Amino acid sequence: MSNSLMRLVIALNLTICSLAQAADHQLPGRIIRVVDGDSLILGISQSQYRIELAGIDAPELNQPWGNTAADRLRNSLTGAFVVVTQARTSANGTTTGTLIFKGRDIALDLIHDGLAWSTIPPVTTEPGDTHPYPVAEAQARLERRGLWSDEAPIPPWEWRRRQPGITD
Repeated sequence: MSNSLMRLVIALNLTICSLAQAADHQLPGRIIRVVDGDSLILGISQSQYRIELAGIDAPELNQPWGNTAADRLRNSLTGAFVVVTQARTSANGTTTGTLIFKGRDIALDLIHDGLAWSTIPPVTTEPGDTHPYPVAEAQARLERRGLWSDEAPIPPWEWRRRQPGITD
C-alpha cells in the first residue's frame, strides 16, 4: 500500500472514530418530567436520566419566577422528543448538557425570556468569541423581561445559600 493511500485510510479511520465519539455524546429521548426551571428527566428506552441544563441557573421553585420557569419547560417539553448534547456526567449520575428542541437551545430561550441567569462568563479571551448566553442575559436585563422586571432579583445560588438546609 502506498504512503498516500495509507495516510488516507488512517485519516478516514480517525474521522469515523471522531464522528462515532461525537454521536455517543448525544442523548436523544423524550422528556418524562420537568423537575424545575433547569432540571428535567429524560427517558431513553427503559432508562431515565436526570438532565441539568448547562450554562444556566434558573430560580428555585420557592423563589420568585421559579414556577414560571418550570411551567415554561413543562408546557413546551413534557412528552417532547429532544436531543441533549452531553457536556458531562457527575458522580451522582446527573448529566449536564445542552437541550435542543425543534432546533432551538432551550437554555438560551429561558435566558432570553428572563427566566434564568447565564453561568457563562461574559468576557472571553478571543476577540469576537462571545457566548450567546451572557449576551441574551444582558439584553433581557436591559429590556426588563421576566425576573429582570423585579427591582432586585436574587440569583438562585444566593437564594440557596440563604435557605436553611439547602446546598448547591
